[in-house]
Amino acid sequence: MGELISKFELLDPAGKQQLLDYLEFLLSKKEKKFDYEEYRKKILEVSVWSEEDVAVFDEIRQGFKNWKVKEW
Repeated sequence: MGELISKFELLDPAGKQQLLDYLEFLLSKKEKKFDYEEYRKKILEVSVWSEEDVAVFDEIRQGFKNWKVKEW
C-alpha cells in the first residue's frame, strides 16, 4: 500500500485525477448487492389489468371459436 501512495505522490495533478477516475470506474463495475425491496417497488409499478380489461379478450376468443371459415 505504501508503494501505491508513494507512486501516487509522483504524479502531476492531471495524472492523479486520471488515476482517481480510473479507480472510480473500477469500483462502479463491482457487482452491487441485489436490493429486493427496490426490485419489489419496480415490479409493483407494472401495469395491472382489471377484470373488465381481460373480459374484452375473452369476448374476442369466443368470437374466434364461433367463426366459421368459408369452404371452397
